[in-house]
This record gives sequence, structure tokens and C-alpha cells, in this order.
Amino acid sequence: MDWLIFALGALVLFTFLGYNRLIRLRTNVYKAFDLLDKHIEERNALMKDILSYMRKSMNNERSKPDELMELYYKDKNEDLTLSQRVKLNNEINRILAELMAVADEYPGIKNDNSFRRLKLSLSAIEEQLRKSATPYNEAVRFYNNTIYMFPSNVFALLFGFKVVPDFEIGEQME
Repeated sequence: MDWLIFALGALVLFTFLGYNRLIRLRTNVYKAFDLLDKHIEERNALMKDILSYMRKSMNNERSKPDELMELYYKDKNEDLTLSQRVKLNNEINRILAELMAVADEYPGIKNDNSFRRLKLSLSAIEEQLRKSATPYNEAVRFYNNTIYMFPSNVFALLFGFKVVPDFEIGEQME
């Protein structure tokens, strides 16, 4: 009988420690995202100016700026989970890089000093995003690896811990 009480106590302690470990790792992911989010907000504020400028200058390339603005407002106005926000911002990063590449094909935009300043500011913010993404992605990798490994995967399944995506940012703009 004593061994049963001991085994039950060990199981409760093991569950308690496993759950708290997952909570601690998830908290680290959220803390790292908070640092990243500051730079996302800076990028989004600048992105509005860039899109406004491009809409005036790129009459026949309206779909990408419109799609980007739609994603911006979705990120800004909807109550999204961390995973949803990261996926949405990965999509924003991809479309913004494509849009900047298209803008370089327009000589009037490429040679405009206002656009150059905007692009230079965007490059600086993207560098900050890149630096902030490293600790976030490391925290995510550690958290996700813990979720995949036994016996943590049992606790993750029981308590509803989900895999979190990495933050992706493309090549730095020139």
C-alpha cells in the first residue's frame, strides 16, 4: 500500500514538474515575441507610408499593395493567437519583399529620394527584426522540441500545448 501512495505521489510530482516546464518555455516564447513585436509595429507603421507612396506610383500593380494592407489591418484589428500573428507576419514579410522587388522595376520609384529614404528606413527596421527574430526562434525551437519529446509530449497533449511557428524574414533589402 505504501508503494502505491509513493508511486501516486511521484506521478503527481512528475506531472506538476512537466507542466510547469512547458509553461516556463511557453512564457519564454511570449517574452521573446514581445521584443520582436516592437519592431513589427515599427515596420507596419513604415509599411503604411510605403504602400501609400506605391499606390500613387504603381497604377497597374495594385493587387500586392491592397493585399498587404488587408494583412496589416487583420494583424492590427483582429484578436489573433501568437501562432496566427507569426504566420500572418511571415506572409507580410514575404509580400513586402516581393513588392519592393517590383518597385525596383519602376525607374520613377527607384530613383525617387523619398522612396529611397523609406526603403533605407525599412532596411534598418528589418535588420532589427532579424536580430529580434533570433532569440524568438531559439525560444520557439526549444519549446517545440520539448513538445515533441517523450514524456513532455504526453503533457503537451494532455494540457493543450501547441507547436509555435518560427518567425521568417527574407533577405535584407539593398
